[in-house]
Amino acid sequence: MTLVFDTASAQFNSYWGLLLPAATLAVMVVTLLRGGQRKWVFILGGVTVFLFLVAFVLPVADFHHVKAALTDGSAKTVEGVISMHERKTVKTWTGSGGGVGVSSYNRYRSDTSEQFYVGNQWFWLRVGGMPSGASFTNAGEPPVVLRDGMRARVTWFEDPWNGDETRILKLEIDEKSALARAPVRPVVMAGVAPVAAPASTAALPADFAAFWKRFSTAAAAGDKAGVKALTRFPFLFAGTPLEADRFDNIWMGIFPAPLRACFGTATPMKDGDAWTVGCGAYVYVFNKGSAGWQLTDFTADPEAQE
Repeated sequence: MTLVFDTASAQFNSYWGLLLPAATLAVMVVTLLRGGQRKWVFILGGVTVFLFLVAFVLPVADFHHVKAALTDGSAKTVEGVISMHERKTVKTWTGSGGGVGVSSYNRYRSDTSEQFYVGNQWFWLRVGGMPSGASFTNAGEPPVVLRDGMRARVTWFEDPWNGDETRILKLEIDEKSALARAPVRPVVMAGVAPVAAPASTAALPADFAAFWKRFSTAAAAGDKAGVKALTRFPFLFAGTPLEADRFDNIWMGIFPAPLRACFGTATPMKDGDAWTVGCGAYVYVFNKGSAGWQLTDFTADPEAQE
């Protein structure tokens, strides 16, 4: 795994926050020396204290608060594959106004957020939205590239100062590991490119064997519509029920292209009344209902090793 962020080595770098209170302090001193009205001196003094608290004291407190999570027992660690990743920027109208030579203008604020699952754990980031740089907010230029299918190890804590928001203390990623575990046994024929050997269905019940042949063929070919037609909804994604309209969003996360060849070689395993198939760190669960055999559950196994 590649370490991309670690709170333990983070340095406090928000000293620029002293510039604002320093500027208002300088104006206050100049006003005082020039015999300005006392009320303005008091106002400028209050503004200076406020800016000092917000722009410097708060970031310092946040920095040490986050650092403390490494040793106070509140930190947790999860390892698995990234899925349902989304990074988006929302532009919000904040009002309008007028100016000299301009009849009116609109003001907007842009807020960027990023969210994803690692195994069963959901993370949401306000990109660059925390007082200090002690936790990972992926505000760098360029940002760390996160995508569905990457294996990741995340250490985080639930921040009581921010409504128990998850804040990442350490992030390690390995894009290749989760997609390289599934063995592919090539069959080489003269003049023909290697293809994956099909899994044996001799030991499977006839009805499931017929289903598995259709499903594995569709999955290996990247046939999203074919796989969706063989999926039961609501579909359990890491324990969360999703309706059919969400399937397109999670398709690339649970059937990434480098992993699809696994369906040509994987052998289904009996698990109670269900059948399961493991491809790398991914586990697919099939159950029989009124519509016959269908894909019903998906999860990522955080214990899968390289």
